[in-house]
Amino acid sequence: MSFSLLKPMSDRRLLDSPLYRYRRQQFLLLHPYCQVWLAEHLLTEDEAKHLQGLVRLPDGAQVSIPLSTQVHHRNKRRGADLLDQSEWLAVSREAHARIEGHKTWARAHGYLRDF
Repeated sequence: MSFSLLKPMSDRRLLDSPLYRYRRQQFLLLHPYCQVWLAEHLLTEDEAKHLQGLVRLPDGAQVSIPLSTQVHHRNKRRGADLLDQSEWLAVSREAHARIEGHKTWARAHGYLRDF
């Protein structure tokens, strides 16, 4: 009796992988601050860069803007959608967990697309 093991990654995904990793790295360099945090605090990326990642809140507290460490895909990550940067968000680990854990909230704020 012979059997085959499932491939851990499809041929297509394997071909896209080095390109994806490169584009992901470049995207995170262009968007160093968590885009979810910025949206919730009504700041643009240019403002965050000008403030060098430090912002004073209305209560007077000074906080660091969370750095983006992950790429969130608003749409499916299949096929051509994997490389569609118009559907990417640069997010912190905490924001990514919030999006994945609160899908209704994420859809309402545009962080997830309806399929």
